[in-house]
Amino acid sequence: MTIDDLYSFITLYQVRNISDAAVELNLTQSALSKRLKSLQAELNSTLISTRNKRQLTITESGEVFFRYAQTITAQYQLMTTELAEYRDLKRGTIHVGTVPVMAQYGLATQMSHFMQTYPQLNIRLEELEGADLLRKLQQQALDLGILRDVQSQQLNASQFATVNLTDDTLVTVLAANHPLAAKRHVTMTDLLPYEVVSLNPGSGVYEKMGDRYQQAGFTPNIRFTTPHIETLLAMIKGTTRVTYLFAKSAAPFLTADFVTRPFDQPLVSHLQLVYPRGTLSAATQRFIQALTQED
Repeated sequence: MTIDDLYSFITLYQVRNISDAAVELNLTQSALSKRLKSLQAELNSTLISTRNKRQLTITESGEVFFRYAQTITAQYQLMTTELAEYRDLKRGTIHVGTVPVMAQYGLATQMSHFMQTYPQLNIRLEELEGADLLRKLQQQALDLGILRDVQSQQLNASQFATVNLTDDTLVTVLAANHPLAAKRHVTMTDLLPYEVVSLNPGSGVYEKMGDRYQQAGFTPNIRFTTPHIETLLAMIKGTTRVTYLFAKSAAPFLTADFVTRPFDQPLVSHLQLVYPRGTLSAATQRFIQALTQED
């Protein structure tokens, strides 16, 4: 039994004449009769009495079948309409995982614009630490992710595509009265005597900082780690401790109590949009375009 069989029977029920129903369905009378015969055989029930060729008679079984046929075709129409809305970007939810940098890089504003352009598309956003974000991407629990290059490099390039959204530079953050605050830029030798507080492993900052110390042949004295920038700043305020942050992500949190100093050898990181290779929903494709289009 097919959906066309149901529509055919509904038409027969309404016009009560095989010839007229065949014309309305754009079928030959013979094809419609075969369809009806096959349908009754499948159901093992007589739905229509054909004794009177001019005026068909609907049996009791036919009345029951008609009611169900109407319900099924109505549900089928609702289903096809809803699927078309998803296909045509009139509906859908995009599940995004991101490291917690939405406001600092203007991404929240971009997403707000996207939602205005596509009012029927919803965004489900999860702000996650790097390790959790990578795990969810690998488990295909997210449509796409926003993370730093040091994190995205851990994904299989054959399975995930990456697009650079913006760049940022790692800087040293110091208390305003720190001995190094008077310098225009700092070297790793300058930083060696000072205790370090840092964002957690997996943040991207921790890994970049570690690479810089390793390249200089030093082991940092990391006394404290946290996932929160505000806590880091509280830990260095009025002390000689140092911390490292990406300049754009740190800017909204900085006050006159702090200064940033660049490294003598700049260290640039890319914030990237990551998504699975292969078939993407139309909504996800449009979302990627919105976030990666040139201003």
